Amino acid sequence: MKRSVVPFVTMLMLTIMTAGTGLYADTLQLFEGTILVGKIIEDEGKTILFANSYGTFRIKKTKLDNSYKTNSYEEDIALHRKLKLPVNEGEIMRNFRAGQDRKEGKRIGPIKEETVQPGPEEIKTETDKAEPLIAPKKKDDSGDRWTSGRLSFSGSFIYNLGPGNAGLPYGYGGNFALDQGLDFIPGERHPAMFGLRFEGGYVYFKKGSLRITGFTTGAGLMWALPSMKNRWGCFILALMPGVSFLRADLSGPFSMGGATAQDYAFMGQAIFGYQKSWGVFSLFVQARYMYVMQRGDDLMSIAGEVGFGFNAW
Repeated sequence: MKRSVVPFVTMLMLTIMTAGTGLYADTLQLFEGTILVGKIIEDEGKTILFANSYGTFRIKKTKLDNSYKTNSYEEDIALHRKLKLPVNEGEIMRNFRAGQDRKEGKRIGPIKEETVQPGPEEIKTETDKAEPLIAPKKKDDSGDRWTSGRLSFSGSFIYNLGPGNAGLPYGYGGNFALDQGLDFIPGERHPAMFGLRFEGGYVYFKKGSLRITGFTTGAGLMWALPSMKNRWGCFILALMPGVSFLRADLSGPFSMGGATAQDYAFMGQAIFGYQKSWGVFSLFVQARYMYVMQRGDDLMSIAGEVGFGFNAW
């Protein structure tokens, strides 16, 4: 199931226990959307030791999206129903009890590193016809990786830095963008790995009888640091060459100076901002620099921008 349709946007906020008690949650959700029921045996700092009927797993905390503490499997069942997740009461009960046994030292077994997926031989025959709580994946697609496509919309206030500042000191703009992560190329997340950004926009400047309007397009490289799906948010940097089509209108009769001019021109844009995501939805604020190479005076501007985005796939 694609992440954009996984009902993780309704998950409760991460429960953090007080210092000294560790993180003892019973229901976990990974960034990729997988739901785990069992027991956290030990908080190991950067990882946690988690157990259920499928075995004992060591899971990186960076893969955790949410966790919820329960005191019985009945509470886990009630939680699944509240979050509108598939409910298999027998499976939930087995996972809870197996995790509790391992936590109490009755059955530890071998620890499986960097995986939360049970092998086919570990799935019990009595649950073959039930929908498992742990859905098998074809490949690891951890929350740190940016492989999805994102659509975003933004509005901006633009301040003119160029020679035309006196005539047109400020304006407004709007942008629509598609961002595509490329982490599937190296197969893992790397801070220097970039994504692609494709963008179209509209600008509007007006003061007195002078008005400039038009469309802008651009495409280029985009970085999300530390990661597009980081739970604390990320910084965005994009560099985009492109083309603009601007129209300048000077109102009034032609004999009094009224005129119209329009032209295509090369342009370049740079964006830097901060984004916070909640599941597939995100909000961002950013600064934008725009340079348009016109036949007359070049247009240079900076803009403050706010917007929202969501995963398209």
